[in-house]
Amino acid sequence: MLIITPEEFQKEQNAYLDKVDEGQEVFIRREGGQSYEIVPTDMPTTDIPEEYILEPDEALENAISMEELLARVQKDIHQMFKEKKELV
Repeated sequence: MLIITPEEFQKEQNAYLDKVDEGQEVFIRREGGQSYEIVPTDMPTTDIPEEYILEPDEALENAISMEELLARVQKDIHQMFKEKKELV
Protein backbone atom coordinates (compact mmCIF):
# COMPACT_ATOMS: atom_id res chain seq x y z
CA MET A 1 0.00 0.00 0.00
CA LEU A 2 1.27 3.46 -0.95
CA ILE A 3 0.11 6.64 0.77
CA ILE A 4 1.10 9.78 -1.09
CA THR A 5 0.33 13.49 -1.06
CA PRO A 6 -1.63 15.23 -3.82
CA GLU A 7 1.60 16.98 -4.82
CA GLU A 8 3.43 13.66 -5.20
CA PHE A 9 0.58 12.29 -7.30
CA GLN A 10 0.55 15.40 -9.48
CA LYS A 11 4.29 15.12 -10.18
CA GLU A 12 4.25 11.41 -11.04
CA GLN A 13 0.69 10.61 -12.11
CA ASN A 14 1.61 8.06 -14.76
CA ALA A 15 3.93 6.16 -12.42
CA TYR A 16 1.25 5.90 -9.72
CA LEU A 17 -1.44 4.92 -12.23
CA ASP A 18 0.90 2.20 -13.54
CA LYS A 19 1.26 0.92 -9.97
CA VAL A 20 -2.54 0.77 -9.62
CA ASP A 21 -2.73 -1.14 -12.93
CA GLU A 22 -0.19 -3.59 -11.49
CA GLY A 23 -2.50 -4.24 -8.53
CA GLN A 24 -0.89 -2.02 -5.90
CA GLU A 25 -3.13 0.03 -3.61
CA VAL A 26 -2.47 3.77 -3.87
CA PHE A 27 -4.05 6.30 -1.51
CA ILE A 28 -3.81 10.07 -1.71
CA ARG A 29 -3.92 11.73 1.71
CA ARG A 30 -4.73 15.43 1.94
CA GLU A 31 -3.36 17.70 4.63
CA GLY A 32 -6.65 17.72 6.52
CA GLY A 33 -6.55 13.94 6.86
CA GLN A 34 -9.06 12.99 4.14
CA SER A 35 -7.83 10.11 1.96
CA TYR A 36 -8.79 8.90 -1.50
CA GLU A 37 -8.10 5.53 -3.07
CA ILE A 38 -7.22 5.34 -6.74
CA VAL A 39 -8.99 2.40 -8.33
CA PRO A 40 -9.05 1.31 -11.96
CA THR A 41 -12.32 1.11 -13.85
CA ASP A 42 -13.19 -0.93 -16.88
CA MET A 43 -15.58 1.76 -18.15
CA PRO A 44 -14.11 3.36 -21.28
CA THR A 45 -14.44 7.12 -21.40
CA THR A 46 -16.58 6.78 -24.51
CA ASP A 47 -19.22 4.94 -22.46
CA ILE A 48 -20.00 7.79 -20.07
CA PRO A 49 -23.70 7.66 -19.14
CA GLU A 50 -25.71 10.41 -20.83
CA GLU A 51 -26.93 11.89 -17.53
CA TYR A 52 -23.33 12.95 -16.81
CA ILE A 53 -22.85 14.77 -20.11
CA LEU A 54 -23.78 18.45 -19.93
CA GLU A 55 -25.23 20.27 -22.89
CA PRO A 56 -24.03 23.77 -23.75
CA ASP A 57 -26.29 26.47 -22.35
CA GLU A 58 -26.79 30.19 -22.81
CA ALA A 59 -23.75 30.92 -20.63
CA LEU A 60 -21.57 29.46 -23.38
CA GLU A 61 -22.61 32.32 -25.66
CA ASN A 62 -21.07 34.74 -23.15
CA ALA A 63 -17.77 32.87 -22.93
CA ILE A 64 -14.53 34.44 -24.07
CA SER A 65 -11.45 32.77 -25.51
CA MET A 66 -8.26 32.30 -23.53
CA GLU A 67 -6.55 34.82 -25.79
CA GLU A 68 -9.21 37.44 -25.02
CA LEU A 69 -8.97 36.72 -21.30
CA LEU A 70 -5.19 37.08 -21.38
CA ALA A 71 -5.42 40.39 -23.24
CA ARG A 72 -7.89 41.76 -20.68
CA VAL A 73 -5.86 40.58 -17.69
CA GLN A 74 -2.61 41.97 -19.10
CA LYS A 75 -4.24 45.37 -19.62
CA ASP A 76 -5.51 45.40 -16.02
CA ILE A 77 -2.16 44.29 -14.60
CA HIS A 78 -0.30 47.00 -16.51
CA GLN A 79 -2.76 49.59 -15.17
CA MET A 80 -2.32 48.31 -11.60
CA PHE A 81 1.47 48.58 -11.80
CA LYS A 82 1.21 52.04 -13.33
CA GLU A 83 -1.01 53.22 -10.46
CA LYS A 84 1.25 51.62 -7.86
CA LYS A 85 4.30 53.38 -9.36
CA GLU A 86 2.51 56.72 -9.15
CA LEU A 87 1.88 56.21 -5.44
CA VAL A 88 5.55 55.60 -4.65
